[in-house]
Amino acid sequence: MDRLHSARTARLWLLLLLLLLPMGARATSLNTDDSAAKVVNLMRADSYNYLSTKSPTVWMIPFNGDHLKNIKVVVTVKDSTMVVFVTVVENQHLPVTTDFMRTLLVQNHELDRVKVGYDREGDLSVRVDGSVRIMDAAELREIVNQVRNASDEIYGMIEPSLLQ
Repeated sequence: MDRLHSARTARLWLLLLLLLLPMGARATSLNTDDSAAKVVNLMRADSYNYLSTKSPTVWMIPFNGDHLKNIKVVVTVKDSTMVVFVTVVENQHLPVTTDFMRTLLVQNHELDRVKVGYDREGDLSVRVDGSVRIMDAAELREIVNQVRNASDEIYGMIEPSLLQ
């Protein structure tokens, strides 16, 4: 009887812990305004010449690439999530062939941390998602560099296949 009581008590405590854990995790997340302020400070710390947009939670960092001449790295935040992305090619220029899709899938597998895919509008994009709460300037710099470099590299691979 004692074992049964101990097992029930242990299960009850485990259930209570699991129910309360998400509440504690939410308490440490940042709201969008705090995240935006932190990201601006990090971009300044990294000496990025970022451009503000109409939205107070979206910025653009321009770069020149070897293949993609005008790389526009977009940084955006919502709550405590940051998304860094580049629209590599708009959908009207993308061929819909098995070989083209396979090239993108292989790159999605090969590149570390970077997602290669289609956004809501059907444009080809490269992105990395991160947590603003744990972000520092070095991590932001690493993410921006990964997105920039992957975009340029992928564009160089697919450029001959693109539709006019």
